[in-house]
Amino acid sequence: MLTYSFSNIGSEHLYEHLYKCLKNDILTGVLPAGSKLPSKRGFAANLGISPITVENAYAQLLVEGYIFSLPRKGFFVSENIVPCTVTAESGN
Repeated sequence: MLTYSFSNIGSEHLYEHLYKCLKNDILTGVLPAGSKLPSKRGFAANLGISPITVENAYAQLLVEGYIFSLPRKGFFVSENIVPCTVTAESGN
């Protein structure tokens, strides 16, 4: 099962930290397309955090298209992921 450390995260919310860890693992291929993510309750118990924290992290990943959900099956890593980027236009 996936394991992440929640020590020394400063003022960052737990769900934000988990979201960033999962997103990084998706973008770097640690979690390849089609991989099944752990259940919210099982993952929370393994990490020693609230299931709501996992739910919030998964919700953000869903909104951004990094994962998708299949009813009664769970959460899976999406295919053809395009990283979200923000570009600043120059005033020239």
